[in-house]
Amino acid sequence: MPDTVPKLDDRTRLRSALVALVSPVVEDHDLELVDVELRGSPNNQMVRILVHRDSGVMLDDCEAISRELGDLFDIEDPVPGRYRLEVTSPGLDRPLTTDRDFQRASSKRLKVVFASGGTRFGRLNGWDGENISLETDAGAEEIPRADIARATVEVEL
Repeated sequence: MPDTVPKLDDRTRLRSALVALVSPVVEDHDLELVDVELRGSPNNQMVRILVHRDSGVMLDDCEAISRELGDLFDIEDPVPGRYRLEVTSPGLDRPLTTDRDFQRASSKRLKVVFASGGTRFGRLNGWDGENISLETDAGAEEIPRADIARATVEVEL
């Protein structure tokens, strides 16, 4: 029986190649490439391009980038087999994982779920490679990033 799940290093190499190919197109539209996600089997993958702009991402932005990337992928053929291409914004509920994610969330209210269980809410005051600083009802709290299972921005109305 053939192996239908790509090996980790194959996916990692493909993702890296796609980031290099996609980044200039996204930047030409004055947007930031947040992530390239690969899902599905090797012969029928979903290639999701996540883009961001502080002033917001419009549907027209996603359509224009999708058309350009579709043409570029037809020429370069970076994805083996069949694939579906999607260009979208990360959405409000996307977990914060990178320093850039935390930078965008600066001064916003976060929900932090701990790997060991439990949840904390607070305003993001700062971060570095090892910790985040939250202003909670009980005061400032340093939380090791290694202890965080999931951190998301809470929508404030």
